Amino acid sequence: MTSDYIYNHVLGDRERGLVSIYLMNGKTFKYIYGRYGLSIRYIRNNIWPNILNINPIKLGYKNTAYYDDEMQYGFTVPQYNINEFSKLELLAHTDYELKNKAYYETQQQF
Repeated sequence: MTSDYIYNHVLGDRERGLVSIYLMNGKTFKYIYGRYGLSIRYIRNNIWPNILNINPIKLGYKNTAYYDDEMQYGFTVPQYNINEFSKLELLAHTDYELKNKAYYETQQQF
């Protein structure tokens, strides 16, 4: 059997993932050859280049605060002017008011 056939058809997803993890952790090609039967040439030409192309994830963060005073968090209430709403915002606002009005009218009847 060729190494390509072994890698794609004999080894399962878990074993293929372990091959990559072993290579990332510094295991030798010879170790993988002995464990899975993949030729060293196949590992070097087909699997190893993919390992080298992996870029580490860098999570960024915000250096500046949203407010100068941390006590302002949660205390600022946004002010809206109904005249500045777009058509969709106005439709959503009036639809919400009508639904709440109908809900509260049915609650008062009980």
